Amino acid sequence: MASTDPREGESRTVRSRGNQSANGSTVTLGLIPAPEIPEKIARELAAELPQLLDRRVDVRLSWDVSVFVDPLTGSARDAPEILDVCHDRRVREGWDMAVCLTDLPIYRNGHLVVADASASRGVAGLSLPALGTFRLRSRAKEATLRLVEELHARMLGPEENADTSGRREGGFLAPYRRIEPPDEDMKNMGVDVRFAAPRVNGHPRLLAGMVLANRPWKLFPSFKGALAAAFATGAYALITPTIWTLSDAVGWARLLLLMVAAVVAMVAWVVVAHGLWERPGDGEPRRWARLYNGATALTVTAATLLSYATLFLLVLVAAWVFVPGGYLQSTLRHPVGFGEYLILSWLTASLALVAGALGSSLEDEDTVREAAYGYRQRRRNEDADEDGSDAS
Repeated sequence: MASTDPREGESRTVRSRGNQSANGSTVTLGLIPAPEIPEKIARELAAELPQLLDRRVDVRLSWDVSVFVDPLTGSARDAPEILDVCHDRRVREGWDMAVCLTDLPIYRNGHLVVADASASRGVAGLSLPALGTFRLRSRAKEATLRLVEELHARMLGPEENADTSGRREGGFLAPYRRIEPPDEDMKNMGVDVRFAAPRVNGHPRLLAGMVLANRPWKLFPSFKGALAAAFATGAYALITPTIWTLSDAVGWARLLLLMVAAVVAMVAWVVVAHGLWERPGDGEPRRWARLYNGATALTVTAATLLSYATLFLLVLVAAWVFVPGGYLQSTLRHPVGFGEYLILSWLTASLALVAGALGSSLEDEDTVREAAYGYRQRRRNEDADEDGSDAS
């Protein structure tokens, strides 16, 4: 089944059904992911959820699971808006309940929110970055099952819910803090239960999840011009005996320090030159700017490290091919082996990254921003730019 959202231009719906129950009762569940990684996870989950829900929630029911890709308009920081959009889509599609999957973080009332469930609206929201990067798909599956359990149990009511448990211990619940009313913020939002990230490792896990949502490997192709310039610089440096003696004289600590300095310089240059650094908006907490800047810096760092590793391998091959072992040994005045070539390539790659890549340019700014940001962060930045244009 295909469907079109006027706000997005192209939204697709897929449907997966479980085995028909004995009494013929079917519950329709909609998954509403943002594009890219949430969409991929939702489509993978849709095929598994009917059977899992049949076992986990209520064996008397069959499940019809649909996926509708939606940009979830507005800022993902506004959790009420996400649930409202999710509710509107649920009503429009005629589902019994719906779960939204977004790839941006949510803070509410001092808590880093992993998930919210609202039985009155029949919807739940799940922030995928708060789940981290490791085992993301399995965590998202367990979280979705847990949220559907909560919705089903609360929407049935205590009498009909005698045979089902919406409070299953362990699993998704174990690493997260469960919060229920009388939290004033949850009352105002109509949220029945909230799962918050642990205070100790919640933010590092969130940052890792945001970097994954940005997909740093998509940024790597934008470095091809810089890599070409750096390799040309490194190849030229390899033919000078000065770099040979210098590599033989410096120690491991200096080589490591030079590599770190080269990577930091490259990251800073990419971020500043392409306008990836954010400043707090009017009335916006500085926490948000720090969070997004941290995710951006880590995304660019991951892409830079991948570029550095590629450059190192290219320089190593060039050194092995073009620097004769006998000539290198006569210059250094001691036996040389593969270790000397590794050190020479390490030093040359670091110098080349600074001297060559920083003097070149990446792709145009729009291409770099497209690669450096995940879909929801790009959407949020576009909305902010539009708001700024309207204000002026």
